[in-house]
Amino acid sequence: MLTLISIKRQLRLEDEDLDDNQQGYLLELEAAAVDMLEQHLNRKLYADQQAIDDDPAATVTALVIPPSVKRAGLMLVSDMYENRGVTSILSLNDNPVFKAALNPYRIYPNGY
Repeated sequence: MLTLISIKRQLRLEDEDLDDNQQGYLLELEAAAVDMLEQHLNRKLYADQQAIDDDPAATVTALVIPPSVKRAGLMLVSDMYENRGVTSILSLNDNPVFKAALNPYRIYPNGY
């Protein structure tokens, strides 16, 4: 969902700056960011409508990832890349841009 191109652009990295191991690390960060987004939103994210249609396990809460949620995912990747400590990610929950990007799509357990 978050492309390697968009991740490298977000991190201001050039292809020649990265070897295969470093690109693999960026893909691990992408997977972690998408997982964190899905956990926060309580929804499964998909790249497009076709992916939802093709997934027999998709539910009515499935969501084609909107641009604002992609941006929040790139913020997560940036934070994990720049700050590899455990406390840095928690600060994103206090970030108003992060909240503004995600809260409109969030499904709250028990209605709220």
